[in-house]
Amino acid sequence: MNDRNDKSLELHRSKQLERAFFFKRLATGADDPDFSAKLKPLVEEYEREAARAMLEMAEPAMQQETTARRIMPGHRTG
Repeated sequence: MNDRNDKSLELHRSKQLERAFFFKRLATGADDPDFSAKLKPLVEEYEREAARAMLEMAEPAMQQETTARRIMPGHRTG
């Protein structure tokens, strides 16, 4: 993945976390348990989306590491 996609994913992840935090604070500050319960799925959705974006950013690094291990196996001791 190129730098542009990484930056785009990072921005997307950041926005999702910001939204999740906002709705979490709103739900916590509300004195209405029904309203808080309605906001909970939004918080969870934004947190899931942020986690998915983070995994997408980490995926290429994990693939490169796996490829490097296949090409150059590590030294074994003991």
